[in-house]
Amino acid sequence: MSNKGKADWSHAMGVDRCFWLYMLECENGSFYTGYTKNLAIRYHHHKNGKGSRYTRSFKPVKIAQCWRLFDSVETALKVERFMKNQGRKTKLLWVEKPENLKLRISKNMDKELILFPFDVLKVERESKKMDWEKIKNGFDPFVDIPISPKKGS
Repeated sequence: MSNKGKADWSHAMGVDRCFWLYMLECENGSFYTGYTKNLAIRYHHHKNGKGSRYTRSFKPVKIAQCWRLFDSVETALKVERFMKNQGRKTKLLWVEKPENLKLRISKNMDKELILFPFDVLKVERESKKMDWEKIKNGFDPFVDIPISPKKGS
């Protein structure tokens, strides 16, 4: 049986766990980029002045885009650094067409990534009705949110 045309997921054996890559739109119109293991906790921290120095100065108004990455912490850091080094025009493209991040990163790193965009509107909606006691204990309320928005939703 041929594997021609099939994705090679052999690097997934080195996966530490899944990580979130995210871009926040801040009140000054800029984007803040980061990665985390738990988006719910990290977004809450950013919105309440306990996140990064940057988001303490320029409060986030929304999650502009987010992705789920299944790989190592080292890869998550590399992707975050790559994203941070891109210009506004490229970041706006990723907000509009989040699947382009995977294409650009895979080409840049010469590695097939397990990276999926998530439905930002659902993440925003869910973040408003969270049980913070569960989340503080490590519960990730976004795990079951569909990977990408469905047409017409």
